[in-house]
Amino acid sequence: MSRGEPRAAAAEPHAARLSSAQRREQLLACAMKVFAEHGLEAGNHALVAAEAGVSVPLCFFYFRNREALVDAVLSEVETLYRSAFALADDEGLDAALGLKRTSDALLATLDNERYETKIFLAWSVAARSPVWPRFMHLHRRLVDVLTRVIERGQRQGRFRPDLIPEDEAELLHASSFALAQLRMAGASSHRIERFQQSMMRTMQMPPSGAPVRPTRKAGKPSDKQD
Repeated sequence: MSRGEPRAAAAEPHAARLSSAQRREQLLACAMKVFAEHGLEAGNHALVAAEAGVSVPLCFFYFRNREALVDAVLSEVETLYRSAFALADDEGLDAALGLKRTSDALLATLDNERYETKIFLAWSVAARSPVWPRFMHLHRRLVDVLTRVIERGQRQGRFRPDLIPEDEAELLHASSFALAQLRMAGASSHRIERFQQSMMRTMQMPPSGAPVRPTRKAGKPSDKQD
C-alpha cells in the first residue's frame, strides 16, 4: 500500500498503487466515462469500479453514496461549462470572437475524449431527475453570460440593435445543442464551421446600407396587430 492510500485500497490486490488524490482523480475520470456512456440514471459505483479495475468498496470509500458520485460528476461538468463561457464574457473582447472561442472549447471536449459535453446533453433532458433544478440553475447562469455578450456585441456595433439579448441568448444556447450533436454524429470540420457561422449570421449587422429594424424593448408588444 502506497503512502497516502487509504486502508480500503488494500481490499483490491490488483489496483495500481496510487496516492489518495491520484486514486480519486482516477475514479472520477472513470465516472465521467461511465456516466457519458450509460446516462445519469444508470451510472453507479459498480460500473465505475469495473471501468477503473478496482473493487466496489474502494469506489464507495471515495464517493460514500450515489449522490456523492453524481455530485462529483456534475461538478466537473459545471466547472468546464463555466470556464468555457467565461472565454466569451470579457468586456474587452470582440463579442463574435468570444462566442466562437466558447463554441470551439466545448466542441474540443468531444474531440479529445472528454465527456463533459455528452453528460451535459443527457443532463439537459433529465427533467424528472432530482438533479434537474441544478441543471436549470446552471442553464440560467450560462444564458446570463450569453445575454451579456450579445449586449456587448450591440454596443460594439457587431450585432443588430433590434435584437432582444435575452431571447437571442436562449436561441443561441439551444443551437449549441444541435452543434454538439452534429459533432457527435461525425460531421466534418467544414460542416461544423458552417453551422457556427449560421448561428451567428442572424445576429450580425446587415451589410452597409441595408435597413435595420428599430430597437424594441424586451416585453413591449409590437405595434403591428396579428
